Amino acid sequence: MTLFYLILALALAAGLNAAGRWWRVAAQVGAAAALAMMGWSIWLANGDGTFAARPADDWRPALLNGMAVAAAGVILLLLALLPGQWLRAVEAVTMWNRRQHWGQIARLLHWGSAVLMLAALPMGLFVAVLAPSPERAEFAGAHNGIGLVVVLLLALRVLAQAASPGPASPNGAAALNKLALYLLLAMLPVSGLALAGATGFPVLGLHLPEAVPLPAARAAHQALAALFGLALAAHAGAVLWHHFVLRDRQLIRRMLR
Repeated sequence: MTLFYLILALALAAGLNAAGRWWRVAAQVGAAAALAMMGWSIWLANGDGTFAARPADDWRPALLNGMAVAAAGVILLLLALLPGQWLRAVEAVTMWNRRQHWGQIARLLHWGSAVLMLAALPMGLFVAVLAPSPERAEFAGAHNGIGLVVVLLLALRVLAQAASPGPASPNGAAALNKLALYLLLAMLPVSGLALAGATGFPVLGLHLPEAVPLPAARAAHQALAALFGLALAAHAGAVLWHHFVLRDRQLIRRMLR
């Protein structure tokens, strides 16, 4: 399952920055379809008793339902922007970064990481709410595998930016947000490995030693996931504010064709 999500993430990342309009439109529709699948899975969990079986004070089903509502909003936005995507003329993008825009390598790693994290967050919540079953074990294995892939992509992003620096952050808040996202992308998988060792879930077929007690490992992983969600929401919100409210079309075009 990890390989499937990796291929999906890279395909969407490449398609969204393709020169051909057919590829961009197909990738945008594919992103909407992937979000719809996530929302549908959450909807099914409401109907099959998965969420009803949880204790009344468990906040995770409500959070998953909130994610489904947010996904529905993003789907509508993606579909509404399809005509503009078809009609819009695009500029050539170099392979490496320039001071005015990010190159194709940086864009591929950026959007690939974003898609993987958007899959990993609800997947981790499903692992927490599902009863022990082969399905839960499959989700846990994919969740752990995605975390390791995200660390690899992060390392490649840092190396690529060192080799060819891209545009500077537009302000201090954006720079701080970027630093926070990078740190959390590195720390989240590490805490996930500690949690896997404490719970006994194998990672790539290996059983890790229990380096951290289970309560501490779970609390750390949940806290870091919450911080990442907040940082990601702030990042996306700022970009949308600049694009739709301030009419700054260039900000989003530095990372998206």
